[in-house]
Amino acid sequence: MNIISLILIYLGLLVMLIGSFGVARLPDIYSRLQASGASDTVGVIVILAGFLLYKGFRFSDSFLGLLILFFFVTGPIIGHSIAKSAFLSKVEPSQSRDKGEDA
Repeated sequence: MNIISLILIYLGLLVMLIGSFGVARLPDIYSRLQASGASDTVGVIVILAGFLLYKGFRFSDSFLGLLILFFFVTGPIIGHSIAKSAFLSKVEPSQSRDKGEDA
């Protein structure tokens, strides 16, 4: 059980690391929200699931289950509210050109 929980924890850390590269490399707030929103939500849920497996399924550890549910519900809501506030503030997405397009 310890091996599976460690694999889940490291997998969650890897997902969050890949998402942080996306946040650093993508051009605008809308693209960055896609990278950060998905990777942070999935990464934290997988890490907490690893902790839950490590601790065991006792009733006293149901707090970790509630945290998983909390991040599952609030992660997309946070991303949506940031995107909506950027849209209402009239933040334009970056326009990249295709290589085949005439200048």
